[in-house]
Amino acid sequence: MKFTGLLLLALTVSAQVPSNTLNVNWLVREDLFAGLLENDRDRLKKGVATLDTVGTYYSEARVLSWRYLAEVTQAVWDYEAKDVTGFNRHYGLALTYLDRIRKVASGNDLVLPEIFEGAVLLVLGDRLPEAMRKGAWERAYLAYAKLDQLQGDSVDKMPMHLKGESLSGLAATAYRTGREAELKQALERIVAGMPKTPYASVAKKWMEEPESRARVKIACISCHEPNRLGNRLELSHKTK
Repeated sequence: MKFTGLLLLALTVSAQVPSNTLNVNWLVREDLFAGLLENDRDRLKKGVATLDTVGTYYSEARVLSWRYLAEVTQAVWDYEAKDVTGFNRHYGLALTYLDRIRKVASGNDLVLPEIFEGAVLLVLGDRLPEAMRKGAWERAYLAYAKLDQLQGDSVDKMPMHLKGESLSGLAATAYRTGREAELKQALERIVAGMPKTPYASVAKKWMEEPESRARVKIACISCHEPNRLGNRLELSHKTK
C-alpha cells in the first residue's frame, strides 16, 4: 500500500491526500495528548493504532517517544485501577522504550528522550505510586536541565510555545525538587526573554507570590488546541 494510502487509512480522512511533509508528531499528538491530558482512553488507543499503521515510515526514536508517552499513561491508569500487573508491564515497557531511544537517537532526534521524559513525568509524576514520585520528579528535572543544555543559545530563537514549554518545564520541575536557585534563574529567563506572553505573566506571579506556585500552573499553558492535525491537513491540501 502506498504511503499516502496508509495515512488515509490511519486518519480516516476521505478524499484528501496529506502531504508527505507531515511528520509523525502531527499524526498522533492530538490523540495521544487527549489520553495524557484528558484521560481519554479511546483517543489514546486511536493514537497507538496510528503509530502501528505508519510507524515504519518514521525514525525509530520518534515513534518510540510517542509509545513511551502512551505506555506511561496506560501504566498510570492501571495503577489507579489497582492493576499492579498491568502497571508493572506498561511502565516497564515505557522504560525499555526510553532506553532504546537514547541508544538510537541522532541528529534532531537527540533531544527526544529529554523532551518526552520531562514532559510526561511533569504531567503524570504525581499519579505514579507514591514511592516513585520523588524519583520521577527528579528525573523530570534532570531531563529538562539536559534539554536546556542541549538546546544552548538556540532556545532563544525558538517559537513561543517551544521556548516557553522548555523553560517553564525547567521552572516547574526545579520547584518540585526544591531547587530554589535554579527556579529563580528559570523564572528570570522567562520574564526577560518572553515578555507579554502567558509564560511571563505566570513567571512574574511565581516570583512575586511564592505561595501561588502550588496552585498556578506554569507549564503546558499555550498548547494542544483542538484539531491541529485537521488544520494542518487543510493547509497542506490548499498549498499543493
